[in-house]
Amino acid sequence: MGIKYISGFRGADHAKQHLRRSVHLGSALTSGYTVLNPAEAFDQQACFVYLNGALLKEGTSGAGGDYVLTGTNTVTFNTAVATTDAIEVISYAFQNPTLPQTMKEVDHTVTSANATYHATAVTGGAYTASTDTLTKSSHGLAVDDVISVTASPTSNSIAVGRYRVLTVTSSSAVVLTTVDGTALTFSGNGTSIEYTKVFNKKIPLLTQVNNIMLFLNGMMLVKDTDYYVDEQSVTIDSTVNLLQNHVVAVRHFGSFATQIENEIHRNGITIADDTHNLLLSNTDLTGNTTAVFNLYVNVRHSTATNDAYQAATFIVRAEKNDAASCYLHTIADGGNIGTEFDAVDENGYSTYANVTDGNMGIGVTADANGWYVYLANRSSHSVVAGFKAIAITN
Repeated sequence: MGIKYISGFRGADHAKQHLRRSVHLGSALTSGYTVLNPAEAFDQQACFVYLNGALLKEGTSGAGGDYVLTGTNTVTFNTAVATTDAIEVISYAFQNPTLPQTMKEVDHTVTSANATYHATAVTGGAYTASTDTLTKSSHGLAVDDVISVTASPTSNSIAVGRYRVLTVTSSSAVVLTTVDGTALTFSGNGTSIEYTKVFNKKIPLLTQVNNIMLFLNGMMLVKDTDYYVDEQSVTIDSTVNLLQNHVVAVRHFGSFATQIENEIHRNGITIADDTHNLLLSNTDLTGNTTAVFNLYVNVRHSTATNDAYQAATFIVRAEKNDAASCYLHTIADGGNIGTEFDAVDENGYSTYANVTDGNMGIGVTADANGWYVYLANRSSHSVVAGFKAIAITN
């Protein structure tokens, strides 16, 4: 098989990533049909093992895995396979010192709440364009939830598509953004809006140009039919049946830099005046009750030739269900937007209006569902922002 380029990136030394594939019957295994020595060597950082077409999970049986990799040529199954089983091993052998890792792995076990939420259809919603507010009695939505609007009969109002919940203003109203977190631009109010609640998973470093594979219980799903790729998240279509304890596995390639452990970052965030954007929340982390981290935030005027800018560094302490114990400490602050970069904490933040008019601001808050860090813009103009959270305790 010829060479396949996974990321499209070649280092200064013309390094390549080779695709290696070998197929065997169960009868070829040794040690009671548990040990396979594939015909092609593999790279453990990007190796896929399929049994009869289903992707298996790497790891010991105690960790819920199906197999363990040893060296570059041994696959040991935790349970003996049948002699007639078809086993396929696919590996991307990275040979690029300037690109040490080009595959990211994210696995998610569907919770009872995920299963109940997904594919729930709702009718009778209303949309207010001036505040990007969706109104529906007892909506049951939480911050960072994703919905798919399926019907919106009013011209110039919210269009059919996916949207993310930015803030929950009451049990009957939420503020929406695009699924990527940017402000909406619809001009008309709307009624008789129908939407479906859909499962969405944040994926670090994922972009719409990445090559991605998504598996449900080991079976590969079809992009743009079964799931959709957005900036740093995937959304499962409502036609896909998600049940509790199903496993969603995402493998994606193409990042030109390796993510540093315990780091979350994003850039190109556009925020209109008198609005705010959710930078990160407890759902971005694996251990999601309490976290302490350093937060770097940079903003500039949305007009590239305007010299308005502000940059600041904060220490953040956030705790789920305890807004009074969420703290911000400003370490450094500089720029020419307003008087300073506001820091609003200890149950003091709920909306952009808590930030001084004319300033940029960071707000941290919490509710029963989690903790949230917002970037608020009260500068009197739109801004473009980027942030990095590092040294996260998790």
